[in-house]
Amino acid sequence: MTTCNKLFSISAILIAIILLIAVLWLFSAFSACAQSGSSFVLIDADSGIVLEGDNKDMRLEEASTTKVMTALVALQKLDMDEIVQVGKDSVGIEGSSVYLKEGEKISVRTLLYGLMLRSGNDAAHALAVAACGSEQAFVDAMNAKTQELGLQNTHFVNPHGLHAEGHYTSAYDLAMIAREAMSDPVFAEIVASKSYKSEDERESEKHVFYNKNKLLSSFDGANGIKTGYTTASGKCFVGAAKRDGMQLICVVLNRPDMWDKSKALLQYGFDNYRSVTLGRADAPFADYEYDGERVTLALADDVKLPVAKDGGEEIGYEFVPSDGYPERIESGECVGTLRFLSGKRLLFEQKIVTIRAITKKGAISSLSRLVCDEGISNWKDSTNISPPAASPRAETLTS
Repeated sequence: MTTCNKLFSISAILIAIILLIAVLWLFSAFSACAQSGSSFVLIDADSGIVLEGDNKDMRLEEASTTKVMTALVALQKLDMDEIVQVGKDSVGIEGSSVYLKEGEKISVRTLLYGLMLRSGNDAAHALAVAACGSEQAFVDAMNAKTQELGLQNTHFVNPHGLHAEGHYTSAYDLAMIAREAMSDPVFAEIVASKSYKSEDERESEKHVFYNKNKLLSSFDGANGIKTGYTTASGKCFVGAAKRDGMQLICVVLNRPDMWDKSKALLQYGFDNYRSVTLGRADAPFADYEYDGERVTLALADDVKLPVAKDGGEEIGYEFVPSDGYPERIESGECVGTLRFLSGKRLLFEQKIVTIRAITKKGAISSLSRLVCDEGISNWKDSTNISPPAASPRAETLTS
């Protein structure tokens, strides 16, 4: 073998070794970063009741589905028509981008559409600075909102969802965040849009965004919400769909089959449940007289619950009076809580308020006796329930 051939062979071996080391290093890095767990959940948006789930409270990274909370907080702090000037720190952030330019003038509206449709990490940063003055202050507001919603398995480190130590959520928590966000009609309109074109003449650049959510074009009733992916998080998705008055929300975290799983979850919900209005705020719940004074109670808000279509689910209910009634209860004040139960499992709670002021202490103290001694008439799918029961009493709901 000639000297040249020997050198060529040695070089080839060295190159092969280097490539092998590189491949092993990359595999090791991927294995170290990628989370091993996965989870999913399906909820009814009106009540927040869980219809299906697995590992729903497991803490996992959520990638760009973080932006559901980012949009929620931004909408509460900013005016949609406000114009902001993009700072240099919002430009060139890694990952998905709307390609903001330093000094660019852009509306909050366009930033929000860029955030939710195009998943712009730069849009997330720009919104954070516009809303709170700094990214950290905005993240603090995100975590404060998490606490306000009573969520135990969520903590944010940034507004865009790029991998960071201590940045996590759970499928259930993320579903609750999405539920809160979908109650804002502006948010709901944004995430249901397939595309957006900026037309504000005050903006220095024009933007066109197309929604990455494939469900909007492939699933009947789909109306949101957000995709997410990083090497660490795996494929994540928050989906939403509405049929026959029932709004469902699903969350899948670290699922390679996120589209198929999301469709299956939503279809399961529509196939097996229907939304039933059990009480309305505009109808008297209990109406009686005490010593010449009329006492009229009502639900503080409408109550809609998902009920199994097979008719097998039984809903129980109990009225829990407030403690320590004052001498006078003004109109609209809370006098107790109506609790809806499936067996011993609490499904939902709603406050009971007075329609009229109550001035006689005897009438106030009779509330507990009323709900203990009387039954409910015409409960099934009723909009005029009178009077409430004091302890769980099962009623099978049928079509």
